[in-house]
Amino acid sequence: MTLVTRFASLALLAAVMAFPLIAGDAKDEATYRKIEAQLDSTTIDILAYEEADVTEVVKDIAKRARITIVFDKKALEGVDEDDRVITLELADVKAGNALNIVIDQIGLFKSYKNGVLYITTEDKAKLSTVTKLYDVRDITAKIQDFPAPELRLRPADDQSRGPMIEFPEEDDPTTDDVVEMIEDSIDADWGDTANVSIVKGQLIVRAPRDVQTEVATLLDQLRSAK
Repeated sequence: MTLVTRFASLALLAAVMAFPLIAGDAKDEATYRKIEAQLDSTTIDILAYEEADVTEVVKDIAKRARITIVFDKKALEGVDEDDRVITLELADVKAGNALNIVIDQIGLFKSYKNGVLYITTEDKAKLSTVTKLYDVRDITAKIQDFPAPELRLRPADDQSRGPMIEFPEEDDPTTDDVVEMIEDSIDADWGDTANVSIVKGQLIVRAPRDVQTEVATLLDQLRSAK
């Protein structure tokens, strides 16, 4: 390993270690994938409730999907008793979609913490963040391209022969440009519950999970546009 490569690796490691919950993030990510896969693979034939409390509805969905869901103890403090009542009927629905429909009606959100799926408030869900690394060097790398030349007639006082030929300059986005696009186009509390740092062509993004999904989508769009 060269000195430069070793320095770059140490710099990246130092940046990652600056986020104290990176190990917990890995655990939460594994839990997230496992539980979401279970919710997505479970189809419920009939799901019907008549004025049932949301906690009972969520408990039933969790039982059918064979997972554990915990209500944050303060999640329902701001919800009126009448608003906690769920009446709905669904058929052939994935457990994940059913859960989303139910908690959307109450204004609650999902959050993964310490390997557990919680139902909580929007504010607390935003505080639940994960750290991910995105290699964007393929987006910012210079591509050998040959853009079509522009032909222009020379001024009358120019005695040179033939038209003027100019090759337009095409600038690839820099890493700073990518960060700016992320912060400008994705709605998040940048600088607060969401942060982006740059280390050796890679982005280290710490943000709520839904923001991470939008970041990944935007980067894929930038790759497709290359």
